[in-house]
Amino acid sequence: MTEVLGSQWLIAIPLGFALAMLAFALINFATRAGSPGLPVPDPARPQGMLLFQSGAMVDANPAGLAWLKNETPQGIDWASAASILQERFPNFPTEQGARDCRSTECFVALNPQDPTFAILDQWDDLARIRIQTRTYANQNSAPGFAEVAMTNTPYPIWQTDVSGKLLWANTAYLALAKTVLPAEKMSPLPRLFETPVQSDTPRRTAVRNPNENVVLWFDVTSVKAEGSFIHYASDANTIVSAEIAQRKFVQTLTKTFAQLSIGLAIFDRNRQLSLFNPALIDLTSLPADFLSSRPNMQAFFDRLRENRMMPEPKNYSSWRERIAELVVAAADDRYSETWSLPSGLTYKVNGRPHPDGAIALLFEDISAEISLTRRFRADIELGQSIIDALPDAIAVMSPNGTISNSNRAYRTLWSTDPDTTLANYTIGDALSQWRRASAETDFWKKAQDHIETLDSDKPFFGRFEMKSGQSFSFQLSPLSAGFKVISFSPLDSGDTDVSRLKTRTV
Repeated sequence: MTEVLGSQWLIAIPLGFALAMLAFALINFATRAGSPGLPVPDPARPQGMLLFQSGAMVDANPAGLAWLKNETPQGIDWASAASILQERFPNFPTEQGARDCRSTECFVALNPQDPTFAILDQWDDLARIRIQTRTYANQNSAPGFAEVAMTNTPYPIWQTDVSGKLLWANTAYLALAKTVLPAEKMSPLPRLFETPVQSDTPRRTAVRNPNENVVLWFDVTSVKAEGSFIHYASDANTIVSAEIAQRKFVQTLTKTFAQLSIGLAIFDRNRQLSLFNPALIDLTSLPADFLSSRPNMQAFFDRLRENRMMPEPKNYSSWRERIAELVVAAADDRYSETWSLPSGLTYKVNGRPHPDGAIALLFEDISAEISLTRRFRADIELGQSIIDALPDAIAVMSPNGTISNSNRAYRTLWSTDPDTTLANYTIGDALSQWRRASAETDFWKKAQDHIETLDSDKPFFGRFEMKSGQSFSFQLSPLSAGFKVISFSPLDSGDTDVSRLKTRTV
């Protein structure tokens, strides 16, 4: 038993010594922490004292416990104490800890008529809170520390009672009143803002000058302060001007979108339809009330499918997977499809990413373009089939000197196909090939000179023989837009009259 008691004393002695050293350190720190410029405490009123270490209360005097409405410091942590002190000192920190190894901060009451202030001394993991009442040499005339700060702030601050009656206003409030009210309305204190008694969130309020037709905007915050309310107004004119400019810009875009012939559907980051234009209704036949209900992308495409305004999927079970792939492709600016609809129309659908994760889908009716392209392609194929049916070998030379077209007889006669060459097949390449396949003659030199001279827009006729002995006529005739047609016609062995060739029809 003696040994047990002895061991307890050995533990208790260092613990008591540690607590004594803690109290001494806090008192010594409190003595050193005092600095000029802090409010002067009233010696006639008791000072509350709270001591903390690592977020837990280790000691407090009766006046300090009275502030926390507690009788003992046991079980009180920093968070619970801070929540009570913030009712009077809103800026009081919610966590213990100095910005540097040691610091001293002063917190004044929110109500400018409240003389109470709190001084927080912190050193490493130690903290002391002193709650005091300031005093003045002349209590009736000297302003408080908080009152001076609130009076000289550049933003309007005013105080009202519970009924909304104006009790006090700072210099910025009175200066604002002079700019919007005549002098005869300055007494008593003018009421500029129609503010409710209490509001948990800032509210936007306008102050109007009817003489100059000027509207000033402010964000007003109201805070309860022991039987009255303190209101703070911050300038919101820049924000309001930006919002007005944004609304005008959106209205301009809306008018522009309304005149577009391309259907526009913008889905937000949640894949809900947030914007569409009238062309989308015309192109998709979707009702306006459905689009106005902000359907998601899946419902949007389901309705398109029901209206047969998109190609029918081959496998309906994979339909939702296809929509998911569409969303990913549109977000990466990779979605572009051509839809051939059962009605015969053809739509081009593109997906484009927009800021903040939004996606824009553009629907364009390209039926006329597709029809024109198909008709143009059919005309080209018809023209090619016509010249392929001609017995004479024909080649067309473009204004830049390249062979742009030829028929089957030409490809057979000269054993070449200009359409299959990677490089341009020029008239120079053709002349070289014609020389190699024909008998020795100076005719090709004359033909080349004619093509390269200024008279190349005039017809040119001639005759040559192939190495096989077969004779052919050569005829170059100008076409419109600088094009020329060259034709090769086989001749009978007794046909030597070149002048007769001028009457041949190509």
